[in-house]
Amino acid sequence: MEYVKWSVRNAWEDYLEGDCQLRVAQMNRLREHKYSAVDISWLDEYCMKRFWEYVVRFYPMWISPNVITISGFFINLVTVLILACFSYDAKVAASSWAYFQAALGVFLYQTLDATDGKQARRTGSSSPLGELLDHGCDAMSQVLVTLNICYAMLLGQERYMVLFVTVLSVVLFYCAHWSTYCTGRLKFAKLKKIVTMFCFCRFDVTEAQMTILVVLLMTSIFGTGFWTEKFLHISLKHVAIFISSLMCMSQIGDYLVDVVTEGVGKNGSTVADTSVLSPLIPLLMMITPFCMIYSKSVTAVYDDHITLFTLCLGAVSTKATMRLILAHMSRSELAMWDWIYLSPLMMMLNQYYDMPLDEFYLLLCATVYAYASLSLYCVMIIRQLCAHLRVYCFSLKPLNEPLEKMVH
Repeated sequence: MEYVKWSVRNAWEDYLEGDCQLRVAQMNRLREHKYSAVDISWLDEYCMKRFWEYVVRFYPMWISPNVITISGFFINLVTVLILACFSYDAKVAASSWAYFQAALGVFLYQTLDATDGKQARRTGSSSPLGELLDHGCDAMSQVLVTLNICYAMLLGQERYMVLFVTVLSVVLFYCAHWSTYCTGRLKFAKLKKIVTMFCFCRFDVTEAQMTILVVLLMTSIFGTGFWTEKFLHISLKHVAIFISSLMCMSQIGDYLVDVVTEGVGKNGSTVADTSVLSPLIPLLMMITPFCMIYSKSVTAVYDDHITLFTLCLGAVSTKATMRLILAHMSRSELAMWDWIYLSPLMMMLNQYYDMPLDEFYLLLCATVYAYASLSLYCVMIIRQLCAHLRVYCFSLKPLNEPLEKMVH
C-alpha cells in the first residue's frame, strides 16, 4: 500500500513538474518582460478611450487590476451560460431579455477588460502576471462571445456552422499571439481596407466586440427571425458570416506573413531563437482532433450538445494559447505536447474503436478533464509568478509570505 501511495505521489509530482512548473531562468526573463502592442482601433481612438478614462476614475485605488480582469471574465461567462440555458443547441430562440443580458455582459466585459491596464498604471502595479491573466481570460472569452453569435443567429440549425465560426475565432486569436512570439509585439490588427457595402473602415478588437454587442441587441429587439431575412436572395445570417469570415481569414493571413518575415530572433527566428513554425504543431493538436471528431460522428451527440463540445474546445485552445503567451513573455521554447490534448484524443480513440463508450458521457468526462487541467495550470503558474514577483494576485498589498509557502 505504501508503494502505491509513493508511486501515485511521484506520478503526480512528475505531472506537475512537466505540465505546470516554470524554470528559474524562465521566471527571471518574465520579470524583465515589457508589454508591447500596436492598437489602431478607430473606436478606441475617437470614442472609447475617453469613456474608459472616465470609468477608471471611479475605481478605488486599493482595487487590484487583476480583480477587474477576472470580474469582467466571470460576468461574460455567467451571461453566456444564462443564454445557453435557453438555447443550448443553438437551434431554439431564447427570450429577448436573455439576449439583452448577454449584450450587457459583452459591454461590461469589454469595459473592464479595457480599464484593467489603466488601473494597473494608475496604481503602479503593472506586471507580467497581469498581462498573462488578461490575455488568458481573453483567450477563453473569445470562445464565449463566439457562442453568443451562435445563439443569436441560431447557427446550430446548420451542421458545421458553429464549429466553423468557433475554430475560425480560436485560430485568429492563436495566430495573433503566434505573431507576437515571432515579432515580440502584439498587433491587434493592421490598417486594412475592409470591404463593406458602403465604406472602407478600420476594424479591430473593439469594433469586433461592438459588432457582437449590436448583433445581440438586434436579436433582442427583432428576434432571431431577423437573421433569416433575405438580402439579394441570401439570408442576413449568411451575409454576416461570409463577410466576417473573409475579414478573419485576411487577418490570419497577415499574421502568418508576419510570422514568416518579421522574426526578431537569430536568422528570423522567434524571440526564443526557435523555429517560427513550431507553434503550428500545438495549433494542429488542438484543432484537428475536434474537427475529425465532429465530422466522423454518426450520431447527433455533438450537434445536440454543441455548447458542451464548444466549451471543451475552448478549454483546450485556451491552455494552448496561454502556453504560447507564456513562451513569448519568458522568451523560452514552446512545448509541443500538453496533457490537455488527451481530452479530444480520448474521443478520437473511442470513434476509432467503433464507440465502445457512450459519446455524450465521454464528451462530458473530456470536458471536465480539460477544465481541471486548465484550472490546475492557471493556479500553479499564478502561484509561481506571485512568489517570484513578490506580489499577490488579487491584492495590492506587499507579499510577506516565504517563497516556499507560496509555491507549495
